[in-house]
Amino acid sequence: MKELKQKLAEELSETLETEVEVNDIEVPEPEHGDFAYPAMRAASQIGKQPRELAEESAEELQEKEIDLVEKVEVAGPGYLNFYLDREELGADIIENVSNLKFKDKGEKVSVEHTSPNPNKPLHMGTMRTALLGDTISRIAEKIGYDVEVIDLINDLGRQSARTIYAYKNFLDELDDEDKQKKADFWIGLLYSKAGQYLEENPEDEEKVQQVIQDIEEGDNKNFELMEDLVSKSVHGQLETAYRSNVFYDLVTFERDIVASNLLNECVDKLRDLDRVYEIENGEDEGCIVIELSDYEDELGGLKKPYKILFRSDGTATYTAKDIALTMWKFGLLESNFEYKEFDQQPNSETLWSTGGDREKDFGDADHHINVVGEPQSYVMKILELSLEALGFEEEAENFSHMSFEFVYLPGKESYSGRKGNWVGKHADAVLDRAKDLALEEIQDRYDFSQEKEEEIAEKVAVAAVRYFILKFTRDKDINFSFEKALNWEGDSGPYLLYTVARAYGIKDKIDAETQFTTYEKDVEYELLRKMSEFEKVLEESFESQEPAKLTHYVKETAEKFNSFYHKCPVKDAETEELKKSRTAIIDTYLEVMEQGLELLGIEPLEEM
Repeated sequence: MKELKQKLAEELSETLETEVEVNDIEVPEPEHGDFAYPAMRAASQIGKQPRELAEESAEELQEKEIDLVEKVEVAGPGYLNFYLDREELGADIIENVSNLKFKDKGEKVSVEHTSPNPNKPLHMGTMRTALLGDTISRIAEKIGYDVEVIDLINDLGRQSARTIYAYKNFLDELDDEDKQKKADFWIGLLYSKAGQYLEENPEDEEKVQQVIQDIEEGDNKNFELMEDLVSKSVHGQLETAYRSNVFYDLVTFERDIVASNLLNECVDKLRDLDRVYEIENGEDEGCIVIELSDYEDELGGLKKPYKILFRSDGTATYTAKDIALTMWKFGLLESNFEYKEFDQQPNSETLWSTGGDREKDFGDADHHINVVGEPQSYVMKILELSLEALGFEEEAENFSHMSFEFVYLPGKESYSGRKGNWVGKHADAVLDRAKDLALEEIQDRYDFSQEKEEEIAEKVAVAAVRYFILKFTRDKDINFSFEKALNWEGDSGPYLLYTVARAYGIKDKIDAETQFTTYEKDVEYELLRKMSEFEKVLEESFESQEPAKLTHYVKETAEKFNSFYHKCPVKDAETEELKKSRTAIIDTYLEVMEQGLELLGIEPLEEM
């Protein structure tokens, strides 16, 4: 369909003697043709009435005998409607979809996502980060990019210091059952205990401040304890990610940005800028800052005309470290990390981390996407403008903030590590509950072995959670609902899995060759046409960094298939030719759906 639209755009450009873009050609409802071009677009340039121009052009286009075009009609105020040979078009669609391959773009995209604080399990807010980042990474790789996925762990600063304080002071308060759970869980419990205690006893914040200094300095007992607790917590968080079909290439630790030469080299480059200077008086006296007043329009109302890079005591702020890391991602620094093997992932890929002694080919990307919540928009804009201020305008343009809104607890309450309100509502708990609900439904519907019921229930649970989170556009808040996520009859992951299993069930009952030559009902053609949009949807999903486009497409395709299922018998088709054609449609549906679901991180099932 993409090639056909390109051909029509060329023919229209020649006929109208004005440039017609592929995106100018619309796909109307089937009763109005297969493609439509609003001649109103060109009429004002040519100086004719749209209807008059359309009528003249329709006759000329009809005479050209364009491949697959049976007739061209004029409608409304000046639409050119193209009607195609739908049987031949159907065969082309099936061939193109079955052989869909994207050219290697020869460019690298790095995607940073999840990046949780290592002081609690992943909750549904960080899961939204993970699922958005994982899905856009899958789509980028599918359409021809080399993709590198990064999980950044902020292991320095107050939150890590509070975790150490909590471990030293509250470990004995945990019961033995909690201590046997995943490390990210019991560390989260300790962190919330410390948070509540410090709120009532603020004088102990001095002890936390001392820990901050220790871990910033490194090479001491508090630093070693921080490394150990962070490693335990991150491995616990990774278990949840893996369970959700989320995988990474590299874990980057904040401490290694400081320990490597990246930060020092970045500092040297920043100090060469006129806009970077030291504050000589006032509350920020002695701080090194970057002047941002020139970017007032982009950043909005600035409380101060600058952003602090280095505090008066010489320690770097998150902003300085983020600038250094962003420059590394684009290959703008000569310095590099050294790496070590961190984990073996269930997808058989090694997960690497910084802080080792081996060289690896990470970084040096052409494009970078930071998947992080909307509240970080200001910080992300500063990173982009810092690249621009340093003279790296192309990199600034290729830096993207893929923002999103909150996932809320009931009552529109935000998750809080300090309050501990995530307990029982964190990602593991949500997946466990979803699995239990899926298992109940499976046991009511089917007669599988217990082992198979458990296996299917786990996959249904992951599908339910991933789909529910991904179906919302990034600008929408989410209130997670088990009832909606596990709805087997509607807009849900289980529904999509069921339509794929249904298609496999049809194939198991027929013995026919696969060859599309004809169709009988409009629903057959509508399903074919919907499947032809797959390539375009993938490209648009990546360009807009909006996985919900793919989610909605997959759902709509499943709905088209269900209409086909109810109206178009396959095994008992009227003719052998029709049976072969409908078998071909089912095969193509399975190809589109399996690819689409896998890009959404959902494992298709052949039997449910």
